[in-house]
Amino acid sequence: MRIKKGILAVLSVGLVVGACAPTTISPNWGTSYQNMRAKQALNPAAGEQLGQVEGQDGKVNATAMEAYRKDFEKPDANFDRSIVSSGVKTR
Repeated sequence: MRIKKGILAVLSVGLVVGACAPTTISPNWGTSYQNMRAKQALNPAAGEQLGQVEGQDGKVNATAMEAYRKDFEKPDANFDRSIVSSGVKTR
């Protein structure tokens, strides 16, 4: 029994000391992620261009904006139908 406790104590100390080993991160860690994020931008200098956009029709833009805003409106709730279908017809 004493030998088992001794072996268990030695293993425990070994695990604790092993867990405290210093770790190093490569100097180029995360480079591929940063490159991937940079390549997703269609025009990186888009925020610096403050001029007017040429070649777009005003009526088409107004219709597109109206449709965009309607997408965020909540539709009328239809409470005359049951949400839970349990096989029993409810009102």
